[in-house]
Amino acid sequence: MVDAAERLVEDWSKVPPTATIDVAEAMSGLTLAIISEAMFSVRVDPQIALIGQAVSTYQAAIRPSIADLLGFPEWFPRPAVARARKIFGESDRVIRRLIDERRRDGGPDDLLAMLLAAPEDEVPVSTKEIRDQVATIFTAGHETTANTLAWTFYLLSHHPADLVRLEDELDRVTGDRPVAAEDVPNLPFTRMVIEESMRLYPPAHTISRQALAPDRMGDIALKKGSSVLIVPWLLHRHRKLWDRPDEFRPERFAPDQVAARPRFAYMPFGAGPHICIGAAFAMTEAILCLATLAKRFRLTMVPGTIVEPVGLITLRPRRGLPMRIERR
Repeated sequence: MVDAAERLVEDWSKVPPTATIDVAEAMSGLTLAIISEAMFSVRVDPQIALIGQAVSTYQAAIRPSIADLLGFPEWFPRPAVARARKIFGESDRVIRRLIDERRRDGGPDDLLAMLLAAPEDEVPVSTKEIRDQVATIFTAGHETTANTLAWTFYLLSHHPADLVRLEDELDRVTGDRPVAAEDVPNLPFTRMVIEESMRLYPPAHTISRQALAPDRMGDIALKKGSSVLIVPWLLHRHRKLWDRPDEFRPERFAPDQVAARPRFAYMPFGAGPHICIGAAFAMTEAILCLATLAKRFRLTMVPGTIVEPVGLITLRPRRGLPMRIERR
């Protein structure tokens, strides 16, 4: 994670001071590099980049259909399904090739090796199952953290006092040396900044569940098969749960304030048995990447930029985040 962030530091060091970069795009490239190395032990190459491109295209192209909203059975034709198959066609071939090569030739101890070694009920995992897991991990482990980092830089650019406090913590803990994984427990304010960013701009803005049996939610009767949407975008801004919820205030995540809040007032990673399996990976990644970049640069929004969040599968800035780089 740190190595990938340091490579981005090197790239940004070559950018002229007046140049503009799209931070959302830069963070997407950074987290794609990290998940590529974690999954396949290789840096992003044109073939693996196809997987990230497919995820991005899929988000922009796929919407729930009337058939979905009305609860039609899965066999009912859905144009979105046909579009998804076409979008992922080429990246599927890349994933299957990587799986076949690893099964034939072996390789390093990475996430793909763990998936290949994990039997399901003592039966070897099929290529299709591994392909599905790889695609899911790329989606969840790439887009979400990229958006978290992008929105964090956006918020810090509008809150200079919090940015200075973050920089002071980084300077105090790391000094002149690079950030290291061992620093994560010693960067509480850095973590609080990221947690507050995910409160205001939760990467998973909506979480869907289906009732497996008749149930009740308060005064509402749920039929079997009913769709239930949990919306962190609304939950995290609920005025009965948060004081001045529209303000960016990282101190909300000081330990005493967290302990005083209802458990489910904040759930950027979901909750329960299906809570995000990559939550620890994502938080570590976000802290290390933010620390590495903020230690060396300040990012400021280009004046006059209109920033609009759009809820696709993840919460993205509609037109990116054009920002200028200032070396510290």
